[in-house]
Amino acid sequence: MISSHINEGERRETKGQIKRTKKPWMTVRHSLEQYALRPLALIGMIFIGALAFFCRLMSVIRYETVIHEFDPYFQYKSTLYLNEKGTTAFQGWLDTDTWYPLSRSMPISLYPGLMYTAEAFLRLCRAIVYTPISVLQASVFMGPVMSVVGSIFSFDIGYIIDESPSTQVMTGLLTALFFSIIPGFIQRSVAGSYDNESSSITAMMVIFDIWLRACTAKQGNIVLSFLAALAYFYMAVSWGGYVFLTVLIPLHVFLGVLSGIATPQTLLAFKVWQTIGLLSIGLIWREYSGTFSSPVYLPGIGVFFLVILSEYRQVLKSKLPADTYSALKKQVAVYLCILGALITPLLIRMGLIGKLSGRLLSFINPTYAKRFNPIVASVAEHQPTVWSSFYFNTGFLIVTVPVALYFCILVNRTVPTLFLAAYIATTIWFSAVMARMILISSPAVSVCAAYTISKAFETIVNMPGKQRLRRSSSQDRSKARDKDVESKWGSHSGAVKKFVSVTVAILLTLMFIVAFIKHSLFCAKEVYSSPSIVLISSQRRENGKAAYIDDFREAYAWLEHNTHPTAKVASWWDYGYQINQIGNKTTLADGLTRSTYWIGLIGAALASDEATAWRICRELNIDYMLILYGGMSGYSGDDLNKFIWPIRISGNRHFEETYPWIAPIHEHNYYANGEYRTDHAASSTMLKSLLLKLSYHNAHQLGMPIDRARNAQFTPSTLQHFEEVFSSQHFIVRIYKVKDSLNF
Repeated sequence: MISSHINEGERRETKGQIKRTKKPWMTVRHSLEQYALRPLALIGMIFIGALAFFCRLMSVIRYETVIHEFDPYFQYKSTLYLNEKGTTAFQGWLDTDTWYPLSRSMPISLYPGLMYTAEAFLRLCRAIVYTPISVLQASVFMGPVMSVVGSIFSFDIGYIIDESPSTQVMTGLLTALFFSIIPGFIQRSVAGSYDNESSSITAMMVIFDIWLRACTAKQGNIVLSFLAALAYFYMAVSWGGYVFLTVLIPLHVFLGVLSGIATPQTLLAFKVWQTIGLLSIGLIWREYSGTFSSPVYLPGIGVFFLVILSEYRQVLKSKLPADTYSALKKQVAVYLCILGALITPLLIRMGLIGKLSGRLLSFINPTYAKRFNPIVASVAEHQPTVWSSFYFNTGFLIVTVPVALYFCILVNRTVPTLFLAAYIATTIWFSAVMARMILISSPAVSVCAAYTISKAFETIVNMPGKQRLRRSSSQDRSKARDKDVESKWGSHSGAVKKFVSVTVAILLTLMFIVAFIKHSLFCAKEVYSSPSIVLISSQRRENGKAAYIDDFREAYAWLEHNTHPTAKVASWWDYGYQINQIGNKTTLADGLTRSTYWIGLIGAALASDEATAWRICRELNIDYMLILYGGMSGYSGDDLNKFIWPIRISGNRHFEETYPWIAPIHEHNYYANGEYRTDHAASSTMLKSLLLKLSYHNAHQLGMPIDRARNAQFTPSTLQHFEEVFSSQHFIVRIYKVKDSLNF
């Protein structure tokens, strides 16, 4: 790929000039590009791929081969099932061990692309590479492997966007370098981060690359358009973030049509991509019901008809008189606006146009989730992004975005640069609204930084040096000789200044890149390579080595080996995946959040008094209640610190209307004089809540009744309807049996 790019640049820049001028220095330049630049680019990409892979292995080096976070445990469980049972059983899988007693139909509630990719990777290693790896190893190393593939395609994206033959390879290499180690992408692709995004971001880069290739082909290429649609289908099978592309590519074409720079190749590529892509969505069980009714797909359908109208307009323009064509165009525009204004409300009322989900509405109105959908707002990565997070996840690259937009819109407006402008403009907004979307903006920021540096270099190199015109006079040859000498010195001085400028630019760029690499490697090692299931204590061992806190796996192992096989374990929904996969126990809620009503009932049990909570547990056939408590270890991610969300979610459901014996749950009742407190000064409602009692029960046995996580002194609680059966070594995970339960 790199060789073809360099050869293409050589043909554009040097071939014609060498034939015309045949200057020796041009021949040297041609030979240098052919025999030096190509190997250097290949070597550079090899180093970039190695950097992308090995910087993501720090979690394995520091800990072990372990799955991170919560959602990846569900992905791992599904991959195990696919590997053991096969595709047929996987497609008909009804999981009765989750969301008890509702169960979960897997085909309509997951994106199976990641599982099939891991299975293919597993078989590839075993059959071709002859490397006997397990499903766990394939899952853990999926992120680093896919990041290498994404880096290769990011090179081609940077190469296409920069159409200057002298800087194309430079832009491609810098894009690949920045994308391979940008923290915003590392956070979802480190070893062990086995989630949908780890493969989908790479798929997104493949789509962008093929799409730009199809738009810039010399002739309409249906094969490239078909491949772009196929890659889009893979991403849709793998991650719900495909809706971003569903909007971005039509926006790109729409802006191209409005600005008049859309080429026939672009229009042809979009017609093929939109048709095949939209039809392929109907093959996905989780998405097929809204293929033609969801508002997400309407922009693409609208732009599709706009493209057809624009092509038909060109035909009419060539056959009709100018006055007739102008009048007809105005009439058609007015009629279309009126027709759209009349039909759209009717289609919405008839249900032919559906509603946006709460998560998508949060992009349009950032306050929507907090007011109407607290379960979406309760997720930390769904919160609005603070500006420091932009800098932390993109490093210095974020400052290059305005410069890149300037070059894309005002200096060099082409189909590829228009795509980059649309991409970065939309993704910056989405990233500001929701912290999770920094992941999608990372490729755009990488391309912007590479493009800005390349254009800056090109500008500096092409700056004319100071040269004075030589003048000769037949009347005064001595004066002419003096002027000629002065002109030569001026030319030499200009060349020196140009050399100094280029040298300074190179040094500044190297400092820029080195600082970014250091920042990225720091993030990879210290921030994004720590699995949530294993913690590192702030206190060191006697030998000076780090002390690991393994309370989570200790508790899950206890659940697996010391409880009834059919026991039901309730917890806040964050831990459902880990309890089910590691502890091998039936759970009532997890990260799927398929039923806010069910999650709200668990929240109501935690927020109610002990007697009411016990009755809720008996209604739901709960045998054990699992909570996290960080008061003894100083762990700040426990349930008390996130208690406000169970209160809001359960209070938003108004269970008192269905269950008269459940008292109304109002958030203000849990505050003491407007403060959230858990000590002696806490409100009476807070002191009576089940979560507070479970957290502080027997928590003083190993010392003073001090809550280190909240720096508060508490009163030890007593229990009547719940019995403590297990507390982990550092009291982080605590398990209570519901008295009178059947399975224990």
